Amino acid sequence: MSTRHEPYARIRRLALRGHFAMAQELLEQLVEEAPSVGATAAVARNDLAVLAALQGDVAGARRQLVSVVSDHPAAVAALENLQLLMGQQEPNELADRSSFRTRVAVVSMLFNWPSTGGGTVHTKELCQFLAGAGYEVLHIIAHHASWGVGQLQSDLGYPHEVLPFADRDWTAQTIRTRFRDAVDQFEPDAVIVTDSWNTKPLLCEAVSSHRYFVRIAALEAICPLNNVRLLFDEQGEFRQCDQNQLAAPGKCRRCVERSGHFSGQLHRAERALAGFEDAEYGQRLREAFERAAGVLVVNPSIADLVRPFAPAVHVIPSGFDDRRFPPPSPSLPAHADGTTRILFAGLPDEPMKGFAVLDQAATRLWEQRQDFEVVVTASPPASINPWLRYVGWQTQKQLPFLMQATDLLVFPTVAQEALGRSAVEAMACSRPVVASRIGGLSWVVEDERTGLLFAPGDVAGLCRQLERLLDDRELRGRLGAAGRAKFEKAFTWESVIQQQYMPLLGEPARKTN
Repeated sequence: MSTRHEPYARIRRLALRGHFAMAQELLEQLVEEAPSVGATAAVARNDLAVLAALQGDVAGARRQLVSVVSDHPAAVAALENLQLLMGQQEPNELADRSSFRTRVAVVSMLFNWPSTGGGTVHTKELCQFLAGAGYEVLHIIAHHASWGVGQLQSDLGYPHEVLPFADRDWTAQTIRTRFRDAVDQFEPDAVIVTDSWNTKPLLCEAVSSHRYFVRIAALEAICPLNNVRLLFDEQGEFRQCDQNQLAAPGKCRRCVERSGHFSGQLHRAERALAGFEDAEYGQRLREAFERAAGVLVVNPSIADLVRPFAPAVHVIPSGFDDRRFPPPSPSLPAHADGTTRILFAGLPDEPMKGFAVLDQAATRLWEQRQDFEVVVTASPPASINPWLRYVGWQTQKQLPFLMQATDLLVFPTVAQEALGRSAVEAMACSRPVVASRIGGLSWVVEDERTGLLFAPGDVAGLCRQLERLLDDRELRGRLGAAGRAKFEKAFTWESVIQQQYMPLLGEPARKTN
């Protein structure tokens, strides 16, 4: 049962103690008071059906659940309960199922939907697939119009609560209090703190009375400047940074003082709200990690940076919905013009993605051979090279089919990306990957097994790896098949939930005493 509203705390206690009639009366009052199209009514009607089944009225419970699912197609719990009852269990068997679902609260400061941001997509799908696995999930989302956060333009498809903040309320203390109250009301078994950069201490303080996990989507707790440890000079040239805010907060604060103007507006505003410039911020950040039940990171290199400052660190990659991808093709594409197609899935005008490196490498290759084409998912500039073809931005639904229609993908990034979602998607499409040996890419892409790596910014190295794949169709097929196998083993949501989250959160359903 949900506890998103105050009466639910009492209803849940009554039901767990076997006082079904009293719980039923309170639920019926909620249904009368709640809007018929709202999530509260759907949850209450579902719970009424559960009580009916536990008291032996299986037929009545079925009718109630059919009505709920008809009115609320996204009511996952009602659908699961209906499927359970359609299995023809006897009433006494249902009554013996004295179990309840493990509750997981997910708290977000910087969440919008829809979104193409890897961290945001992960959060949405994490909630979706945890709920699908049987957990009782509540996603608690801050909404502040002036910042443009918490904007939900399409249905999430799982239980969520939006906390609206006016400008006068958008303070650290009010945010901390509102999140604390919402989480306390839900009474979760575990909390996952995510979609927050420098405000992680604030959210961790809000949920500190519960068992919580901190999720790092990139390097946001390590690098307060831009989450990727990339420094720019006044000429626009960039270099890698090796600092760690957890280890040397003073150095990172001075770096932000010098280079903070290179950060985006949201980064600057979020740092101010978090109290980043206060002397005690570094200690608050450390305490947030020290008190956590664990820190969830997406690759081993980030784990190494965090491990000295947390009681437990777990490498859990982003999960992927394998239904998005076409079935693996046993053969590579054959193009009528005989060219080999190389896909760059990213924005060429975003310096961190490294398109400039690919541009130089392809220009060199074109001087020697004209048997390839580079396909870019962006709108074309005023003039383009003869080996380039722009196909415009691709939706999440379109991109996998474009990937499968090409021969290989290239990711020449120069930043320490945490994972490289598009590289994983390429593997899901059975396509080999050529990528920079940096950040999460060097973990996702196994050199010489699922793809080929080269040093970041090394034009000659990229040329060599591209030539190998251009000349060897068999190698392309072998790397692509191995990539698909790794995707199925490590990156589908089914495997991520079962192998990674269930050991941390416990089974979705637990026995009561």
